[in-house]
Amino acid sequence: METNKKVSIVIPVYKAEDTITRCVESLEKNTYKNLQIILVEDCSGDQTINVCKELANTYDNVLCIENDRNHGVSYTRNHGLDYADGTYLMFVDSDDYVEVDYVETMISAISCADDKNVMPICGYVNHDEKKNGRTDIFLPSNESEYLKKSIQIMPELYENRMLQIIWNKIFRLDVIKQNHIRFKEEMFIGEDFRFLLEYMKAAKISGFLFVNKVLCHYMRDNENSLMSRLLETKIQDSLDNFEIMYELMGKSLDEIQKLLREEKEKQLEYYAYTIMHDTNMTMKEKKEKIMQLPSENVKDIYIGQKCLYKKEKLYLCIKKVLKKK
Repeated sequence: METNKKVSIVIPVYKAEDTITRCVESLEKNTYKNLQIILVEDCSGDQTINVCKELANTYDNVLCIENDRNHGVSYTRNHGLDYADGTYLMFVDSDDYVEVDYVETMISAISCADDKNVMPICGYVNHDEKKNGRTDIFLPSNESEYLKKSIQIMPELYENRMLQIIWNKIFRLDVIKQNHIRFKEEMFIGEDFRFLLEYMKAAKISGFLFVNKVLCHYMRDNENSLMSRLLETKIQDSLDNFEIMYELMGKSLDEIQKLLREEKEKQLEYYAYTIMHDTNMTMKEKKEKIMQLPSENVKDIYIGQKCLYKKEKLYLCIKKVLKKK
């Protein structure tokens, strides 16, 4: 294992005064010690910046940077990239935390892969306690601890919520710097996925190394999280990402067009589902918003989502009654 290689870890920080200490301390407790931890505070307007400064004063390897104004997560990560000087790069969010062997295991995976064109992917826990009390474990595979897979598995990884995220992966910083890979600040949805796809293209990634261990804890219980934003129907951004993914897989033009049409319908169903479950909207407002979606089958989408919503509400009522008995 490459024990002497520095790993830069970029953490965008926004309104995380209650969670950033846990995040940084989980990294400081890691068995791999050659870390550069870059905190980029995005003008939270609370005590977050003071907590970040205190962490930088406490730990020699923690750097605290403050944006000139609130810019959002993509700019904030890009700002952190300007200060990264390690051999490898990783990302962690300010309300998340990691296991003690997070960095060591990923370093071991990328250095033992004996192939620079293979990308390691680890498992994670999704904590959704604030919304529904669920804790879900996501692993790349249920087979063995380390398993190589072809790039053709990308759609399956996406469906299993393993591909489009960046904090369960490790990157070679020289590839990012030499190819000027940045997060697209104009994108609202899918900017992490676009960054990953552009990295894979530049690094000529041809496969994945599955690390079937839970190494990250992704929290969805912070209403001020960088990920907790209003949903916008940026369908084209998402489709552009999939087009790049299919090109990386070597699909033909006809295949890509067919797959993009199918993906567009999936995206529309997803947006309709999200709108239908928005607690701040009336049913009339939900219908109006769904009917604006760009699909010839929009009426069927609305009817299907309305039926599903009613079934879910009925199920929750029955569950509540049974729990009381």
